[in-house]
Amino acid sequence: MNRASDPDLVVSYFMQRQLIGWAGLLMPAGVRLGAYFLEGIHTTDSISAYYYTAMRDVFVSTLVLVGVLLACYRSRGLWDNVAAIVCGVSAVGVGLFPMDPTYAPEILAKYPQTIAQTCYMSRGVLGYHFVFVAGFFVTALYLVFFNFPKLSAPIETQRKRQRNTVYKVCGWVMLVSMLAIAGLAFGKHGDSIFWPETAAVVAFAAAWLIKGQLFLKDGAVASPPTELGVRPA
Repeated sequence: MNRASDPDLVVSYFMQRQLIGWAGLLMPAGVRLGAYFLEGIHTTDSISAYYYTAMRDVFVSTLVLVGVLLACYRSRGLWDNVAAIVCGVSAVGVGLFPMDPTYAPEILAKYPQTIAQTCYMSRGVLGYHFVFVAGFFVTALYLVFFNFPKLSAPIETQRKRQRNTVYKVCGWVMLVSMLAIAGLAFGKHGDSIFWPETAAVVAFAAAWLIKGQLFLKDGAVASPPTELGVRPA
């Protein structure tokens, strides 16, 4: 059987995209709710700060999963593939290279010795976290805003135009959220960036769910996605 006509290839490739979307969509809510019910933590300074809660394994494993799936994403354009690989590596780096230790007030109230110099702290290598965060968001924005709307089929369907509209909206939400993150992070008030981070991640995840045609799908699937065949995605 020709690979271009293998329906299993279509399902697998769309499922890869949807997995990226579902993981990104559920992770912020998962770590927040998990930390609240397990440790009574109401909020943290950022999503990354959940590394220093009981939800560390969920945070790291989700980023590694998303990173591997992103690095395996392929398109027809060389620079699109490079961006996907950089985005994937950056996602893994966000999980394995944590931010400087930042503990929720609930943890410090219960365990004040946590920040003592004599307290053993199990963590990854420090000092590179925000490099990976920047790399992830910049390349993720590029993929959503520029790669996803590209047309590889001879005809642009109505569904494809609708998906492109969603991609643009998601891209703008990501851009505005990134600007808000930068403003809060470089401000002097120490405000939490959890919500703008969550908005950016949810917009990124929504774009991938649409890219995987969970919604706004074309007609009956008879050939692989555009990167592997001729269908617009």
